Amino acid sequence: MPALLLRVVVLTAVYLLALTSLHPGDVLVGLVLSALLVLLARRVGPRRPPPPSPVPLGSRLAGVPALIGGTLVDLVVGTWQTAARLVGRGPTRAGLVEVPIPRGGAVSTAAWGVRVGFVPDTVVVELDEERGRMLLHVLDASDPEAVVAAQHDSYERRQRRVFP
Repeated sequence: MPALLLRVVVLTAVYLLALTSLHPGDVLVGLVLSALLVLLARRVGPRRPPPPSPVPLGSRLAGVPALIGGTLVDLVVGTWQTAARLVGRGPTRAGLVEVPIPRGGAVSTAAWGVRVGFVPDTVVVELDEERGRMLLHVLDASDPEAVVAAQHDSYERRQRRVFP
């Protein structure tokens, strides 16, 4: 019960932030909508809790600094490469590359997509968890195998420990 109440409060807070209003009528509408969403989500959501992660929580948390730092490095490198291409330095053979994604679960796949999307020279076009593929648009698609290898290397070194 406290978890349901917390969800209603959080959803109401998000609703009020979106409205930038604390008018009592808006609060009431937010509470009603949030309560309906939480009740409907209980009917649609999974009945069983997700299986426990094979990696202990402490080990996963210890990998967060590497994940954040590595993502920042990817961001800086991607920004530099994008800027270089914008001023006419470096090849610009933009294209789509299909990257196989390891079976790690929906959270891992979503986290990978978000992390890759931060980098300006790479855009996630599609995540297909059923086929185990991520379609990327990259600025330099001249060597698709190198793009796939770089993405897998980044995943293994930076993300796998936190989102196995």
